[in-house]
Amino acid sequence: MKALIYKSAVLAFILFLSIIYQSHAQTISGKITEAGGKGIENVSITVLKATDSAVVKYGMSDKDGYFNIAYLNNGHFNIKLSCVGYQTQWLKNIKFNGEAVKLADIILNKQANTLQEVSITNKAPILERKVDRLIFNINNTISASGSSLFDALQMAPLLTVTEDGGISMPGKGGMAVMINDKIVYLSGTQLTSYLKTLRAQNVEKIEIITTPPAKYEAQGNGGLINIILKKNEALGWRGSVSSTYYQNANTSYANSLSLFYRSKKVSSSFNFSQSHFYSTNNEVNNITGQLHKILSDEQRLGNSPAWQGGLSIDYELDKHNNIGFIYNISDNQSNTRFSNNYRFVTGNTVDSVLSTNGLLARPVFNQTLNLYHDLKLDSTGKKLSSSVNLFSNKPDMTNDFVSQSDKTYAAVQNNSYSKYNIWSIQSDLTLPYKWAKIETGAKFATYNNKASVAYYNGVHNNFLLDSTRSNDFNYTEGNLAAYYSMESELSKKWSAKTGLRYEYTMMNGYSPTLNRRDKRNYGGLFPTAYLVYKADGDNTFSVNYSRRVNRPSLNSLNPFVYYTNIYTSIAGNPSLLPSFSNNFELNYLYKGLFSFTVFTQHTSNQISSVTKVDSAFIRSIRGNFMTQDNMGAYASFNKVLFKWWETSNSASFFYSSAKSTIADIHNQSGLSASFNVNNSFNINKLLSFFVYYGQNLPSTSGNTYTYAQRNFRTGARLKLLNNNLIISPTYFRGSVPKYDMRYSTFIQMDKMDYNYNLFYASLTYLFGRTKVSGNNKNVSFDEKRRAQN
Repeated sequence: MKALIYKSAVLAFILFLSIIYQSHAQTISGKITEAGGKGIENVSITVLKATDSAVVKYGMSDKDGYFNIAYLNNGHFNIKLSCVGYQTQWLKNIKFNGEAVKLADIILNKQANTLQEVSITNKAPILERKVDRLIFNINNTISASGSSLFDALQMAPLLTVTEDGGISMPGKGGMAVMINDKIVYLSGTQLTSYLKTLRAQNVEKIEIITTPPAKYEAQGNGGLINIILKKNEALGWRGSVSSTYYQNANTSYANSLSLFYRSKKVSSSFNFSQSHFYSTNNEVNNITGQLHKILSDEQRLGNSPAWQGGLSIDYELDKHNNIGFIYNISDNQSNTRFSNNYRFVTGNTVDSVLSTNGLLARPVFNQTLNLYHDLKLDSTGKKLSSSVNLFSNKPDMTNDFVSQSDKTYAAVQNNSYSKYNIWSIQSDLTLPYKWAKIETGAKFATYNNKASVAYYNGVHNNFLLDSTRSNDFNYTEGNLAAYYSMESELSKKWSAKTGLRYEYTMMNGYSPTLNRRDKRNYGGLFPTAYLVYKADGDNTFSVNYSRRVNRPSLNSLNPFVYYTNIYTSIAGNPSLLPSFSNNFELNYLYKGLFSFTVFTQHTSNQISSVTKVDSAFIRSIRGNFMTQDNMGAYASFNKVLFKWWETSNSASFFYSSAKSTIADIHNQSGLSASFNVNNSFNINKLLSFFVYYGQNLPSTSGNTYTYAQRNFRTGARLKLLNNNLIISPTYFRGSVPKYDMRYSTFIQMDKMDYNYNLFYASLTYLFGRTKVSGNNKNVSFDEKRRAQN
């Protein structure tokens, strides 16, 4: 670890030496008021050159009338101040000569005969198609008023958002979340808490990227959600504090605090969340279709106290250079008491019953540190960004259980200890030209995982190590990547983007217990291509292609065998290979309201899990067993029907065909469809409510058949104390997920009841200046995801 920190410090020092010069940023600031002294919000401020009236900078006043505009060169400027309902005012011939300019209070007079209740605005459509993404302009929706970003995401087209932090879309599975083009590495309830700290009114737009371009990691088949926050120059600080109460079969809670600060040189953000979740889960897992059946039922009582904190600081050295760091830390002390019964049945006769009771503890401690430097090469947007990233994760697991029947008794401790250390260095260069925008960069990352599994048998109140069921495993991996992409507007109607990414992987796994070493090096090219045709103002067509890779998670490469009871085990596989997929999409957008997409996906060497049954023993192993073809279509419709009613609806159709390379799994194919309807209503300026219903029809993917599922959610939002206090009660009702894993000689049915009948209520208080933006930069560090699977 010391060597890792030393390397990082050296690299960070080298990065900071790349700052080539410094100069003082010039700013102009002031306050705009009515004649009575009351500050005026949303005054548009335009800075123009005095010589030729060319626009240099835009700005906006905050709710108290203050404004601050930075990065102005020496010279003479005119400033235009305009706001609906007020007379436009000009400030002429303002001189900048290296000093910051602080203006006296500026008074805007109200317009005479102003029409009441009438405003004419040129709003962007709710949906826009860019060359490589679909834009959801949240500002033009009811959801933007007073709601959290978590609430607003539920109105975004095609996305399914769950309270436990899951975000997915048809044909893509899980979606990674980005803030201002950088990955956010939180998951589950921690991601939910973080999204609830961000307010929808501070979000400019949400970008839905179903086919990530070459700039991003080629890992995984999921898409990306990029949340673009509004840019403003308001100085000062703001914050929010919230508390959420959950009630189903258990009572749980979550609390969070967020602080944002901005000065002329420094932008910073701090967040802290603390939660304690209790759960009661019931699972049925049956193996049928053969002479001897195994019927299992299990109850789990979960107890998960957790906390998470983050601090980020960005410092503006001058108008060309920014440096900063982002630090995140989290700790989860999850433990689960479980009780299961295995009934071994022949025909209708129960041969024996194995009962297992135990305590499973899974503490996880994570730390992430990002150091970065941004160099603005010129005023046209050319930029060089460099960063060093460090990640440490210790996901330990202790499983103490006792299994007994009329013929068997066993007391067991099965413990797993892991420690991940990951670091990476990357550099990205953006070069916008009149004829094209070029992006290129390189990245190197290393993984180091030390894992140990120990199996102890209880003998006369002592636990003795069983070396035949224990194992140590050391794994290292290096990934080298480089990319190049170019985007261009070919004409008024045609635009295109193409990119190529190369990734090379070097892996080395060694088990001293088994005296086995697995080494493998492999590389691959991952092209992306996009073409957009804007037929007219109402109709836009686009097509795109990408090649992706899905590397096995670090945990699945470990050859250890982990036992949940004396007869049931799960094993990793160090011989796992990556799977590759080819993806095509054809998209259509009508009037910024209706979108329609047709897609195909071919995945070779797909990683899947296979259950093997040998008498009473059940063993799950992983391998590259499948080749899968998917095709389908999805559509969405988003519209503000009236100023008090907004609707967001989507539907999808999906066909999957899988071919197996092993006799245990038959070839499978099947159809699926889903739809959801989400409506929001404004009763008045203070009170609103929403109603959501979603339905998934039965589906087949690989050898897994998923039964129909549905969920219903409704809630309200009440704003008090000048919109600073927000009360949000919500009720959720969902069906119990049920799956069949179909093998050649048996069917394994799994039904998981996580108590999908939930009421929760959130209380949020906002304070400080509402338009202050802290440091919202997030450095891309995609390697962390494989260590968290």
